[in-house]
Amino acid sequence: MRILLCQIDGSIPNLALMRISAHHKALGDEVEIRHGAAFRQHLWGSPPDRIYASAIFLKSRPTVKLLLEEYPGAIVGGTGWDIAKTLADVGIPDGPLDYSIYPRFRQSIGFTQRGCRLRCKFCVVPEKEGPMRDSLAIYQIWRGDPWPRELLLLDNDFFGQPDWRRKVRYIREGNFKVSFNQGINARFLTDEAAEAIASIDYRADDMKVRRIYTAWDNLKDEQRLFDGLNRLVRYGVKPDHIMVYMLCGYWPGETQADREHRRKALRAFGARPYPMPYARTRELVGFQRWVIGAYDKRFSWAEWEAAGYRPERLGSTSPIIGLNMPATLYSG
Repeated sequence: MRILLCQIDGSIPNLALMRISAHHKALGDEVEIRHGAAFRQHLWGSPPDRIYASAIFLKSRPTVKLLLEEYPGAIVGGTGWDIAKTLADVGIPDGPLDYSIYPRFRQSIGFTQRGCRLRCKFCVVPEKEGPMRDSLAIYQIWRGDPWPRELLLLDNDFFGQPDWRRKVRYIREGNFKVSFNQGINARFLTDEAAEAIASIDYRADDMKVRRIYTAWDNLKDEQRLFDGLNRLVRYGVKPDHIMVYMLCGYWPGETQADREHRRKALRAFGARPYPMPYARTRELVGFQRWVIGAYDKRFSWAEWEAAGYRPERLGSTSPIIGLNMPATLYSG
């Protein structure tokens, strides 16, 4: 059989597609992967025998619809399309990952725990994965030599699991670089957890710079958030190492003044704010671009708004500063 895998969105390897690939290759099938809307560019002269697609973000639905128009029988899953569908539902058992479909990816990727202890209204994890439970050990995720000791952990709340201390010990003893890709919950950080974070080689998704990801989703969490951020700094994490996702456009009655308050507070602390539009309106996407591009350091919101949220309309003095944007965003 000829199997076409379609990674509709997301820039990091897709675990579901990696499992599907490993399963079909074990059966002797031929497997290809395509990204975004490039699903028409497979190497075969006739349609594939089976097509699997994964969409993480709701904004990718139009691309999925194009895929289904081209291939009505495609099997589509992921939180951006069908939160309930699992690999078991389509006949894919638990098994190994096929890293070969991502030949440039050198890290190892996986979960040490699944689910979440919280039930945030805007988050799909509790519905999709259920309560928190243990998953893989650190050495089960690492693919072993000759691959670098670099882990991309997809845990939703690493320090919320009971066994985090042992896993941190293995990270330290194994000299692993670790990216907590989905972020840590700074609101609940204890001194012990903050000290543990500072003691390991935490990294951005690309492993090139030091980075801790966390989130400020609700204005009401300000005190708890900054208590956690200050704990991190107290134990040696530099404020500039901390990237804070800012959920925008979710809460009823939210104003630009509310978003501006969070942005200014994070800039004053020295952290890196990263707005995450829940609804991708022109204003919210414009706000995201203003902050991520660090235009907010040189131009007021009024100036940015008057320029139609476009940097080329601000003049030649506009800064363009790389901020190591994370690979995943809230769906919406």
